[in-house]
Amino acid sequence: MKLRILVISLFIALTAPLVGAVELDYLALLAEDSEIKAIAVVSQVQRMSRNSDGTFMRVTFKKKYAVTPYTPKSFVAGCKTMENRWQKRAQGTVYFKPRKGQTVYVTITTNGGAITSYTPLTAQLDAVIRQEPHRVAYSKGRANVVPLND
Repeated sequence: MKLRILVISLFIALTAPLVGAVELDYLALLAEDSEIKAIAVVSQVQRMSRNSDGTFMRVTFKKKYAVTPYTPKSFVAGCKTMENRWQKRAQGTVYFKPRKGQTVYVTITTNGGAITSYTPLTAQLDAVIRQEPHRVAYSKGRANVVPLND
């Protein structure tokens, strides 16, 4: 019994620093599993509420190209943004800056849900999304192109 307790204690002592060192990017996991992944134009940005940790925005998108099936022509999602100096960033929160007319690659949990990634569209990202969507990776609320292995 004492040996078992000693082994368990030793295991916990050795693995605890490793668990703390690994920070999971939950937003990246949510982006990967999002129901809506699309190239879209921001058609409307509506301020819903201002709080000390940011402003909650309701963003309406018009689809240009859908990666996922059943993406509607127009869809809505929510996000937080920083608008004022009196607002303080909340640890672990990713803030986005949607602007009307901006063309972006966006992932959304579900229509009416939360934005899980928001990336201004570049020519390279556009080409990869349309031709090789498996090369898109997500990190901290953004989509990135995974380089080809030579």
